[in-house]
Amino acid sequence: MAGKIEVAAAQVASNVRVAEGIFLLKLRGDYSAAPGQFYMLRAWDRNPLLSRPLSVFNLDGDGISFLYAVRGRGTGLLSRLSPGNEIGITGPLGNGWPRRDGRIALVGGGLGIAPLFYAAGVFSGSDAYLGYPDEPYLVDEFARVAARVMVSSDTGAGGTKGFITDIFDPDGYDACYACSPRPMLAALDRICSRAGVPLFVSLEERMACGVGACLGCAVRTVHGYARVCRDGPIFPSSEVMWNG
Repeated sequence: MAGKIEVAAAQVASNVRVAEGIFLLKLRGDYSAAPGQFYMLRAWDRNPLLSRPLSVFNLDGDGISFLYAVRGRGTGLLSRLSPGNEIGITGPLGNGWPRRDGRIALVGGGLGIAPLFYAAGVFSGSDAYLGYPDEPYLVDEFARVAARVMVSSDTGAGGTKGFITDIFDPDGYDACYACSPRPMLAALDRICSRAGVPLFVSLEERMACGVGACLGCAVRTVHGYARVCRDGPIFPSSEVMWNG
């Protein structure tokens, strides 16, 4: 884990709509995180009850950024934040992707691209494979930090038509780091297993506490049940029970 866990009030620097229902939130301040870690964010008092877990999109000298989709009341309230507003933030939480030598492929589907931007900046020379359900977004930004960027979408807009797993070839890579809905991660597990390339996945599970106390985000692994928020969210794909 990068740094100690802190609970703090942060000030909004910007909150920009980058696509339909997708926002990029930046908070001012000095933060720490490893690629793949997340924070719990809260911009309300009592309702909703729970904070929202968001992966770190980027971290620089000016602050920390989070990419999120409006999917309910909590993220809807986040989308209404303006520069100067204050928000509660807790983190960094969870683990991060391992630091490995060699060529790394970063594969994301949908909002699973969120933790890959920071990873691309830290793991220099990595290639980014980005899959979208519709119109791609933030591709030019990824091109600034990744060695190569490959894009696919369900409609063919901005890249190849189809799933990102249709164009991803693990041959030549020393490791693959991925975040996406579970079906895509299971498909990547099969692809990388056949090629003998280690795959490390960031699991997307509903979280309540973010610190492993409530067991609400437990998933089955070869070692038994694991808490995504505390034991993950990064796991070797070979340890995840994809059919469980």
